[in-house]
Amino acid sequence: MLRAAALSPSSVNIYIVADRDPNAFVAGGQNVFVHTGLLTELDSLDQVRAVLAHEIGHLAGGHQTRRDQALQGVKGIAAIGMLGAAAAAVGGAPQAAIAIGVATGQVAQRSALAYGRAEEATADQMALGFLAAAGTDPHAMLDVLAHFRGQEALTGRYADPYAQNHPMWGERLAMLEDRVARMAPGRPASDEDLYWYGRMVAKLDGFIDSPAQTLRRYPESDTSEAATLARAVAWHRRPDDARAGAAVATLIAARPDDPYYHDLAGQFLLEAGRAGAAAAEYREAVALAPKEPLILGGLGRALLNTGDPDDTAAARDALARSVAMDDADEGVLRDLALAEARLGNEGAAALATAQRFVLQGRFPDADRNARRAADLLPEGSPGWRRAEDLITITERVRKRARTRN
Repeated sequence: MLRAAALSPSSVNIYIVADRDPNAFVAGGQNVFVHTGLLTELDSLDQVRAVLAHEIGHLAGGHQTRRDQALQGVKGIAAIGMLGAAAAAVGGAPQAAIAIGVATGQVAQRSALAYGRAEEATADQMALGFLAAAGTDPHAMLDVLAHFRGQEALTGRYADPYAQNHPMWGERLAMLEDRVARMAPGRPASDEDLYWYGRMVAKLDGFIDSPAQTLRRYPESDTSEAATLARAVAWHRRPDDARAGAAVATLIAARPDDPYYHDLAGQFLLEAGRAGAAAAEYREAVALAPKEPLILGGLGRALLNTGDPDDTAAARDALARSVAMDDADEGVLRDLALAEARLGNEGAAALATAQRFVLQGRFPDADRNARRAADLLPEGSPGWRRAEDLITITERVRKRARTRN
């Protein structure tokens, strides 16, 4: 769909925002944000694709530029530009900082990102073309519009933000019906895609809904893999370590080479206080997926909690590899700072802390730690240069703040 929109897939970032409210929007450049609530509320993979096609239509139409202008001055969102610039100085993930800035201002965002009639109609029409070019069923767009048309009458806390921010659902549906009727239905989603879609929804349900809700939705009479996954998470959160462990063992037995099931087993064990066993699962996951920063971060966190001082260096190495691939994970940066401090590397610890504060928009704290890192690290070293970059950007942020005030 991105190629059909003449957009480079490598230049567009799609972020999943942990938020129960069904919503999706574009902001901060070529960035698409999709709430977990939307992913679980929609009824099919094709509907998810239709929503993405619509948001890609906003990107292709240049609508996000006007959205970004509307965001200026909105509390909680106005820091988007500063966060992006600061993260660029940190080392290559400005969009992730933008994601953090947007996610922390949801209330303001919902009021500031309301789209106009012309933009919505344009995005809808463009989306149909993108769906057709990708071989996906354009009728799914009608299904999405019909789903949210029923929300138009709702007001207050029970109204979906996606319905509120994307108005005129009935009108838009009428405008598309004739064109969709003349379009080919597209190819059915592949079994592989449907498998991963179902697994995604089950995992999100398990972590987002209450355990009781999840267990009602996925009863033990349902022996499918997705249902077993959802129940495993629900039992872990309850907590019922025995049943959660048995369920995840069943998943691993069915797919022994799946790194994400070993990662899940590691998470369960670590959160149950069994760091040594967790580290073993995470090592298996890393062996199967050595370039997944989240899994490397989990391994590093487990090793930091084994109580064995000899594991600290291995923890630092795993966390450093994670940061090298994704330097916008606050939790991994926090753990890396802890590992470096335990090893007596105060300059490296201060640098990781400065990077974490930048991502949080805590620029005075970032400046203080960056200056400490620059004082302690060898002059001219990569870490020293990064610390100097952070000092420069925090000074720039401070000047911009003074100018705006």
